[in-house]
Amino acid sequence: MTDRRLAPHLASMGALLLAGCMHAPPPPAVQAAPACPRPAPCATAGGPLTPADDAARRLLAYHEQLRPLANAELATELARQNAALAASGNAPAVALELALALAQTRNGADTQRALGLVEPIARNPTPEQQPWQALARLLHARIAEQRRLEELLERQGAQLRESQRNVQQLNEKLEALKAIERSLNNRAPAPAAPGASAPRP
Repeated sequence: MTDRRLAPHLASMGALLLAGCMHAPPPPAVQAAPACPRPAPCATAGGPLTPADDAARRLLAYHEQLRPLANAELATELARQNAALAASGNAPAVALELALALAQTRNGADTQRALGLVEPIARNPTPEQQPWQALARLLHARIAEQRRLEELLERQGAQLRESQRNVQQLNEKLEALKAIERSLNNRAPAPAAPGASAPRP
C-alpha cells in the first residue's frame, strides 16, 4: 500500500528534476589565461648604427683582410697605408688600420711604431677620434703585449748567441792547447833503446 501511495509523488519529483535539467543554463565558458607579455625589444634594435659601431665594423673587416696576406703583399699594403695616412692628415681610422698592418710584420721597430700611432687615440682622443677610443685601447693592450713578448725573445736570442760565442771560444782554446801539446811531443828526443852503449868521448 505504501509503495502505491508514494508512486505518484515519486513520478512528480522525477518530472520536476527532468524539467530542471532541460532548462538549466549552460556552464560558463572557461576563459583562456592571458598570454605572458613579451619582453620589449632592445632600444637599439633596427636603429641607426653609432659612429663607434661603424668604427668597430671597419676595423674588424680590415683585420680579416690582413690575415691571409703574404710578406710581399703586406709590404705593399704598408706602403699604401703610409701614403693614405699622410693624405688623410692622420685620420684615426687610417692610423689604426696602419697600426694593425704594422703589428702583422712581427718586427720590433714596426711594433713600436704601431704603439706610437695607437697611444694618442687611446689616452687623449680628440672629438674626431672619440668613436675610435675603445678600439684604440684594445689594440694598444694587444700590441703592447706583443712587443713585450718580442723583447723577451730578443733577449733570449741574444743570450743564446752569447752562449754559442763562448762555446766557440772555448773550443778554439782547447784546439790551441792540443796543438801546443802535439808540438811539444814532436820536439822531445826519442828514448834510448835498452842495452845501447853510450857514445865514447
